[in-house]
Amino acid sequence: MARTPRVAISGLILVASAIAQAVIAFGANLIMVRHLDPAQFGRFAVIQASAALVLSVLSIRTNTLIIRTLEAEMNVPRRDLLFSVIGWETIVAFLLITALMVSSGNTQWTDWCLVLALVIGHWTNQNRAFFERGLRFGGLAIVETMVQISGHGLAVVLVLAGIGADSLYVRELFFALAGLAALIGIGAISFYRFHWVGWSQWRAVLRDGRGVWLDAMLENSFSRLTLLLVNAGTGLSGAGLFFQAQRLALVPQQVLQPISGRVVAVWFGQTECRGQRRLMRRRLLLVTAPPLALAAILAWALADPVVPWIFGAPWAPAAPILVAMAGMVLFLPLFETLRSEVVASKRVRWLLVARLAQYGGLLIPLWPLIMGQAVDATHMGIALSVAYAGAFIVLTALMLRSEVNA
Repeated sequence: MARTPRVAISGLILVASAIAQAVIAFGANLIMVRHLDPAQFGRFAVIQASAALVLSVLSIRTNTLIIRTLEAEMNVPRRDLLFSVIGWETIVAFLLITALMVSSGNTQWTDWCLVLALVIGHWTNQNRAFFERGLRFGGLAIVETMVQISGHGLAVVLVLAGIGADSLYVRELFFALAGLAALIGIGAISFYRFHWVGWSQWRAVLRDGRGVWLDAMLENSFSRLTLLLVNAGTGLSGAGLFFQAQRLALVPQQVLQPISGRVVAVWFGQTECRGQRRLMRRRLLLVTAPPLALAAILAWALADPVVPWIFGAPWAPAAPILVAMAGMVLFLPLFETLRSEVVASKRVRWLLVARLAQYGGLLIPLWPLIMGQAVDATHMGIALSVAYAGAFIVLTALMLRSEVNA
């Protein structure tokens, strides 16, 4: 329990940082949507989702393996191996994404900005886990907030200067490059011996992380696939509306993710006592559930009048999509809290069962097709709400059954 005060302090620092970043991003986005139309946002979102889908499938999630490795096991060979895995994974991902972009004809300079932003950001986020093992989040919070402020400020200046949608792509590349440089500056990026990873070493890493990889692949692919399905059914304009509604629905998760996905994930990974893990999980759920329920109610009740008033008339169709995502507002952050504990305790098979319930939500848009109707973005919003509610309920049931039988 010695780390509990540090967990609380780190959590408060990161939550404060996340709130500041969310406010800044929201304010900048208000300006962006007034100067760009849904189709321009839709193209950006579709290209980003297509490229990120490659990373979703390919990435082993080495950062999770780093975080959940006990201190006594993080010796020099293990450290060098994980560092090398991150490097080779990033190189292969860049080559595959490049092939995808060329084959699909997305070869504008802005598209390459997005590709570089994705692969650089991926390497940075994986590597950062070496530093986060020590629960030293104060410097990280300051650096990340400053990068976000600068990036959103740059995008606003560019769009006001008439650059248009290109500002979205430049912003993402700035986030990646400035974030990497800033983290290097505070010593949060680690450099170890980079070496060729043999087949036997790959098998050992994959064996250790196959459950984590499969779960994360299903989760990240889910969010990308839903956007791509919306684009296939409604075009770039519908994808842009869905992208903005989903962005609003993700604000509570953005605020709480530093706790559930970073601080507590490290604490769970370094704590071997199941009783302490269970107590921490219950406290988190009790603290976060009421404000999340309030946020979901507000999204459901106020989206119709508020969205067009804030974003402008062209974005009014995003309001019913946000209403449909009210369940996602509530259940996604709660599910992520449970997920952190399950991953740390290496009971990933439970997550795979929960993922089946999550993907079952995608069956909802099939009903209009059966009835001979078109599938729109609102149907996909409902699917997301049902998907995350189902995943949370199933995972909760599995964990409670395990506790009863223990």
